[in-house]
Amino acid sequence: MKDMDATTWKRRGSSIVWSPDLLGSLIMDGGVVPLRTALCWMTDGFPDDTPDGGKTVLIGGLQAILETAGTTEEQYDWLRANIMPFLRSVQGHWPRVGIVFGMTGPRNLFHLSEGDDLVYFGRSKDRSKNVRITLGMWNGAAMGEGAFRLMTTGAKKEVGGYHVNHIS
Repeated sequence: MKDMDATTWKRRGSSIVWSPDLLGSLIMDGGVVPLRTALCWMTDGFPDDTPDGGKTVLIGGLQAILETAGTTEEQYDWLRANIMPFLRSVQGHWPRVGIVFGMTGPRNLFHLSEGDDLVYFGRSKDRSKNVRITLGMWNGAAMGEGAFRLMTTGAKKEVGGYHVNHIS
């Protein structure tokens, strides 16, 4: 997985971000769309334009779902059944808009496994007890050339999120 410190992730593809440094300007520039509202666009129809007319839609609530959704397998299945189809639909409707899932963190809940190039979400030190968040959301796009670590811009560079440009 490559590092990205440019801001193109805000205008294209989809991201999970927990860093206040990366989320700060998004929160200040526009509102946060509740996850429930965003998922309703799948059945009620997408608005013609993004809620604030910008190039980024910041969505809140995904972390709360994952932390309360039962077993790791149930969390993974929920991502595959809800978030992945949502992101595919968004790409078709707003191809030049970035979807950002604002997470509350902390960053130690997100674990990149160098072995399978996937990000796991959860509190357990045992990877098998954590949800494969990037695979659940992004399928094969979560691995290889199209996946990025979002780096903070401060003096101490650290991972503040993950991003893919496009899912198929």
